[in-house]
Amino acid sequence: MRRVIGYIWLACVALLSLWFCRAPVSDAQLHANSPVLMDREGLWLNVRTVEAGTWRVQADLSEIDSGYLEALLEIEDRRFYRHAGVDGSAILRALQSWRAAGKPVSGASTITMQLVRQYKPRPRTLRAKAIESLEALRFELHYSKAEILTQYLTRISYGGNIEGIEAASRIYLGKPPKYLSPDEIALLIALPQAPEARRPDRNAQGAKRGRNRILQRLHQGGLLNERDLDDGKTAAIPLESASLPNTAWLTAKRLAGDGQKVESTLEAKHQAALERLLDRYVSNLDTPVNASALVIHAPTREVRAHAAVGRRDHDGGWLDMTRAVRSPGSTLKPFVYGLGMDDGIISADTRLRDAPSRFGAYRPENFDRRYYGDVTLSEALQHSLNIPAVAVLDQVGGRRLEASLRAAGVGLSQSQPGEDGAEAGLALALGGTGLRAVDLGVLYAALANEGEAAPLRWKLSESERETSFALMQADTAQALRKIMADAPRPVGVVPGHLGQEMPIVAYKTGTSYGFRDSWAAGLSGDYVIIVWVGRPDGGPRPGVTGRLAAAPLLFDIANILPVSRRSIQRVDQPEPMRLAASDAQAPQIIFPADKTDVAVTHFDARSLGVDLVVQSTKGLASLYVDGEVVPETRDGHVWYPDAPGFYRLTAVDKAGQSSPSVFRVLQTEGLRHPGL
Repeated sequence: MRRVIGYIWLACVALLSLWFCRAPVSDAQLHANSPVLMDREGLWLNVRTVEAGTWRVQADLSEIDSGYLEALLEIEDRRFYRHAGVDGSAILRALQSWRAAGKPVSGASTITMQLVRQYKPRPRTLRAKAIESLEALRFELHYSKAEILTQYLTRISYGGNIEGIEAASRIYLGKPPKYLSPDEIALLIALPQAPEARRPDRNAQGAKRGRNRILQRLHQGGLLNERDLDDGKTAAIPLESASLPNTAWLTAKRLAGDGQKVESTLEAKHQAALERLLDRYVSNLDTPVNASALVIHAPTREVRAHAAVGRRDHDGGWLDMTRAVRSPGSTLKPFVYGLGMDDGIISADTRLRDAPSRFGAYRPENFDRRYYGDVTLSEALQHSLNIPAVAVLDQVGGRRLEASLRAAGVGLSQSQPGEDGAEAGLALALGGTGLRAVDLGVLYAALANEGEAAPLRWKLSESERETSFALMQADTAQALRKIMADAPRPVGVVPGHLGQEMPIVAYKTGTSYGFRDSWAAGLSGDYVIIVWVGRPDGGPRPGVTGRLAAAPLLFDIANILPVSRRSIQRVDQPEPMRLAASDAQAPQIIFPADKTDVAVTHFDARSLGVDLVVQSTKGLASLYVDGEVVPETRDGHVWYPDAPGFYRLTAVDKAGQSSPSVFRVLQTEGLRHPGL
C-alpha cells in the first residue's frame, strides 16, 4: 500500500512539474494584440481591434511615464520586484484585517496574479485564489519581471472594450502615456480597480472619486507633494473619449499582423489628403465606382500614400484595387518607345506613320478611329496614338518588352484571350495584359530614376535597394519625361508653365478595352503618382477614359504634394510673357497652346469656332493656320476648322517675329471625352 501511495505521489509530482514547466500562455495569446501602423515619423495612422472588438495595444515600458510606473507599484504591488508571484506578507495582512473586520477589507493579489485573471478569468472565490497563486508562480518561472509588467500593462481592463494603458491613455486622455500629469497617472491607476464604475466618459463623478483616492494614497506614500495633490484633485475629468486613428486601413491590413507595431514609409499628411481627395471624388459620382492611388517618393522609392476608396452601396467597395490585376491600357506606351530609343530605332523627332495598318493577323485601331498621317514620336506619345506604338513594338519585339518588364519586377498576367505568339506580344502596347497599380509604380519610378527599376519600399526597416534592373538608358528616361511633360492637360487643368507655383507633371493616361479601367500615371517633381478608377467587378463604363476620369485626380494629387522641378524639364515651352515696353520677345500663343487638344462639337455652320488668343508687345500682324490667314473680326481672331486632325498655328508680330503652335482638333459629338 505504501508503495502504491509512493507511486501516486511521484506521479503527482511529475505531473505538477510538467505543468510548471509548460508555458502558461501560448505565443498566440501573447501576440493577440491590436496591430498598429505608424507613419515614417512615428505617428499612429491605424489601429485595429482584436477578438470581440477589443482595443489592446502592446505596451512598451520605455514609452510609459516613469512616474506612472512608480505610482502603480506603490498602489498595486509594492513588493513586486521582491516576491515570486505571491506576496506572503500581503496575504497575512489581508487575513488579519478580514478576521478583525469580519469581511474582506484589503486584497492580496499581486500584479502577477491580476495578470493571471486577465488571461483566465475565474469567480472570486478562495479556490480561485489558490489556483491563481499557483498560476502566478508559473508566470514568474517563465517570464522576467519586465515581461510580466509589460503583459499586465497590455492586458489590464480599463472598461468596455479597452485594455492596456496605451489604448486607455489615447482613448481617455487623447495622448500616449509617455508624459502624464499626476491627476492623469491617478486616473489611469484608479480605472482598472473598478473599470465600469469609474469610466470618465460615463461616470465622471465615480472617476473623480477614484482618482482623488489614488492621489491621496500617493501623497501618503511620499510620491506627491501638497501642491501636486491639490492641483490633481481640482483638475478636470476628461468627459469624452477619443477615437484611435483609422487612416491607411488597407496599408495596415497589408503590413501589420497581430500584435505588430510597424513603421511604414507613409507620410501622415499626404495619406490623409489622398484619402480625402478619393472620398470626395467617389462620393460626387452618379454611379458607384472605386478609385485608388499610390504616391511614391521617387528618389527613395518609398510609398508615401496609399489609398483605395469605394462606395459602400456596391460589391467590392472595400477592395484594395492597387493590388488588383487589370489591363493597363496605354500606360505601357512610354516603355515601348523607350526600348525603341535604346535600340536606336527611333528618337523623339522620328516621324512615324499613323494610318490603318496590319501586323500579321493583328489589326489595331486608334482609340478615336481617326488617323493623322505622319506624326513625330513626341506627338504619337502625347496624343496616345495606337498605330505608331504597335509599329515600334513590332520592331522592338513584344517578347522583349515582356521580358524587360518582368526583369523590372512587374508581374504580367497572360495576354488577352484569343491572341497568341507575336501578335499577342504586340497587344502589350495597348494594354493586352494584366498588371497592378503597384507594378506601374515600379515602372514609373524607374522612369523618374534614370531608367533604373527597383522594388517599392513600404516599411522603414526594408533596405533601400535590394535588387535593381536597368530598364532603359538614362538619356532615354530623360527624353520620355520631357515628352510626357508636354502632353495636353485634362480639361480644366491649367498648363504648368502658366503658373508660378503650378506643378509640372509628366504623365500618361490609359483606358482598357471596353472602358473598364481608367488610368493615369505620372511624375510630379520628386513624386510618382498612380491613379486607377473603375468598377471592381470589371464592368464597362462607356465613354469614360483615363483622361476623363483618372487624369484630373492625378493633377489634384500633384497639387497637394511639395512643388519640385528636379526630375522634369520642359522642352520648347515658351516662358510667360513679360509685357514691358522694351520687350522684344516673339508673340506668345496663349490658346491653343502648343501640343494641346481642342474639342469641337461640329464641323458645320453650328460650330462656334475656336478663339485664337495671342499676346504680343510689338503688335500682332497676322495669324495663320496651316498657311491660311485668319482674319480679325470684332470678336477677335476666330478660326473654324473643317475636320479633325493636327493643325499648325503661326503668329507673326509687326517686327516680323513669329511663334508656332501645333495642336490637335477632336470631335466630341457622341463621346463624353476624347483621348486615352
